[in-house]
Amino acid sequence: MAQLSQYDQAEALVEGAHEVFGFHPGYRALHADGRLYRGSFTALPVACGYTRAAHLQGDTIPVSVRFSKGGGRPDAPFGATVGMATRFYLPNGRTTNLVMLSQLLFPARRPEDLLAAIALAAPAEPGGALNKAALQPFLKEHPEIADVLRMRAASSAPTSFAHSEFHAVHVFRYVNADDVVTNVRCHWIPQAGVHGRPVEELAAMSREVLLDEFDARLRTQRVRFDLVLEIGRDGDPLTDPTALWPADRERVTVGTVEITDPVTLEELGDPEMNHDPTKVTDGIELNDDPILQARRGVYEVSAAYRTGGWHACPFAKHYE
Repeated sequence: MAQLSQYDQAEALVEGAHEVFGFHPGYRALHADGRLYRGSFTALPVACGYTRAAHLQGDTIPVSVRFSKGGGRPDAPFGATVGMATRFYLPNGRTTNLVMLSQLLFPARRPEDLLAAIALAAPAEPGGALNKAALQPFLKEHPEIADVLRMRAASSAPTSFAHSEFHAVHVFRYVNADDVVTNVRCHWIPQAGVHGRPVEELAAMSREVLLDEFDARLRTQRVRFDLVLEIGRDGDPLTDPTALWPADRERVTVGTVEITDPVTLEELGDPEMNHDPTKVTDGIELNDDPILQARRGVYEVSAAYRTGGWHACPFAKHYE
């Protein structure tokens, strides 16, 4: 299966995020503000019927989870979009990531569409108001983007990460031991139930309110999410993250993550902590979704901006 270049337009996409949100040294270009937690994941027996991936064979696997606010300003209040990035620590010493949003869809089919929208709507100065009027003619030409933006604008804000659903906006190919491929969308469904509130209510609160609430919650209880696979059928769009599948698609619960307590980068031993959603493992494959393919390069560029890349390593002084 042909793969698109993951580095096409990566620099431009990260710089576009900086144009919209500003450049904040030491922070991610998007989902800038967040905290890390640890726990474990255990798959149900049904999971191995869909994939041979090591973390979905039934053993209990260590995980780390980063919950974050949407956008690229660490000092901004929370809005409707939050993120849940999960890293699975596999028995063979490797890792794999599963990155999800509280939104069902991504607002563009192709990187060039996203870049065009950013160029039109970019604020006069980083962190300022978007130029929505300049974007309107473009949205008429790209109704799929307009539809996703309307869906996001109508969504509720979280009351807690523990009461939020999270969705991988891309389709992945799950491959089982017999090489049978199933196209799936992945969802984290909170066992505590889903609750929302008006965006304006959340925006008026402390900029750390959801993170502080989650820390306090973990002092008295553990938080669990079920991993649910949405099973694709012939004809379902596989490479378009702006398109939903029909509501009658089968959903199968294949495991549960249990989050126990906060953890630091130092404890994890990975100062970069790059939650690249294309970092998959045997039994899970990418498809030719242009946005998914671009994300590897975007995450690498963002990590280099955030950490200083190799220039921040102790040996760098020998080359300066």
